[in-house]
Amino acid sequence: MTRRHSSNDEQQNFTKLDNDYVRNTDRAINRKQQSRKRKMRRIVFFAIVPVIIIALLLNVLSHQNETLAAKEKSKEEANKHLTELKEEQETLNLKIKQLQDDEYIAKLLRKEYYLSEKGEVIFIMPDKKDKKDD
Repeated sequence: MTRRHSSNDEQQNFTKLDNDYVRNTDRAINRKQQSRKRKMRRIVFFAIVPVIIIALLLNVLSHQNETLAAKEKSKEEANKHLTELKEEQETLNLKIKQLQDDEYIAKLLRKEYYLSEKGEVIFIMPDKKDKKDD
């Protein structure tokens, strides 16, 4: 008949045998426990380190995306300004060509300064706005 102890309060008094078999078994158990600890450490290391590396890479990626968006916006503004400057340059080049034409200069002087050619009489007509005011 086997005797079972149902109470945890009772202490079991026993003496551990000291022979080669028990020592070898204890060593084997210790090696297994240490092996499990090492495996757990490796698992934790190889689980945490990649997560940290991925988090750092995602942080760098988001920072680069913000920088890229800012540079794209700056590029669009610069392109818009460049387009405006090109249009202004075309207008100024056209003015330069027109100012090299003697007929255009004469027409411009007659219009702006009320100059006339020989035998011409200039009549100044009131604007339509002036008629409405009267």
